[in-house]
Amino acid sequence: MPTFKLIEIAETKQRLQNEEAILVDTRDLQSYTADHVEGAFNLNNDTLKAFFDKVEFDTPVFVVCYRGNSSKGVAQYLAEQGYEDTYSVEGGMAMWRQLFPIN
Repeated sequence: MPTFKLIEIAETKQRLQNEEAILVDTRDLQSYTADHVEGAFNLNNDTLKAFFDKVEFDTPVFVVCYRGNSSKGVAQYLAEQGYEDTYSVEGGMAMWRQLFPIN
């Protein structure tokens, strides 16, 4: 069974800058709208089909949530759907904001 990997925020940020990859933000729309990493895709039940249509299976996918817990389930789901390189971002947006404040 395919599975995801864990990744730290600093490495996530670096890899997003250096390669074709996508950051998936699974927080609710209100939280995502209030602040999110530039370029992040807000993934929820309403946007899942658009995500599948837009993102190729060989694209690295980094999944972030509030604190790094629920992103694991989403990353696992995406791996099971055929995404070859999926990651759960440790610490979530709470830690991301501490390390890299979002304006």
